[in-house]
Amino acid sequence: MRKASLFAALLLAAAPALAQDPATPEDFPLDEAPVTGAPSGLDIGGELNLMSDYRFRGVSRSDEDPAAQAGVSLYHDSGLYGGARGTTLRGVDSFRRRDPGFGDLGDVQFDLYAGYRRDVGGGFTVDGGLMYYAFAGGDGATDYAEPYASLSYLIGPAQFTAGAKYAPSQAGIGDEAMLYLYGQADITIPFRPWSFSLHAGHQDWGRYGDYWNWSIGGRYHVQLEGIPNTEVGLRYVDSDLPSAAGQDSALLLTVDIGF
Repeated sequence: MRKASLFAALLLAAAPALAQDPATPEDFPLDEAPVTGAPSGLDIGGELNLMSDYRFRGVSRSDEDPAAQAGVSLYHDSGLYGGARGTTLRGVDSFRRRDPGFGDLGDVQFDLYAGYRRDVGGGFTVDGGLMYYAFAGGDGATDYAEPYASLSYLIGPAQFTAGAKYAPSQAGIGDEAMLYLYGQADITIPFRPWSFSLHAGHQDWGRYGDYWNWSIGGRYHVQLEGIPNTEVGLRYVDSDLPSAAGQDSALLLTVDIGF
């Protein structure tokens, strides 16, 4: 009951007037930063992230150990964007461990994505594209594709997002379709180095079950000479899955460096 009440509070906070996912820990695209010499209308950006635990929709993919993530993205003025991101993995996550048909995902998760994002006026932004997950060193079929779409609304220092990610039946996800619906709120404190986020999502994976996950956290922008885009974050993550290693509640510490 405690978890259900907490989830309901987070979902109400994250949902705008319309039925309301980086991101989430796996949010995308990455923050873009213009690079001198880039072609006109094209921005190139990158990130290096260090995490005390890599959680994918509430479930650890690093065996509750630290993980590192790096990525690069390109964004065009037309609204088109694309990029790639790699994250270190360890162990077998709890979902795959429960089914003998699944093996180890491997050592590195690669996220390859392309999409289109556009401001449609009135504070609203639409975003849609395709994410492809590839795993280095995985056992058996592991890779899969996942189209996504979202609608965001910006009002003052707050942005509210509603989104869906749908992976049709593929060998990499046990020949079962997977649907993830989420709502998220991001709030930046004006003239202060603080920002906060709320996230709540529901995953339905057919015969492998469904569950809710949620998180709440804050980030602090650190002023470092020569590295202007550095943030330190602390986030609480939880779900309504049975309490077990890799899927129980946790406090996650992150250091994000953008360039």
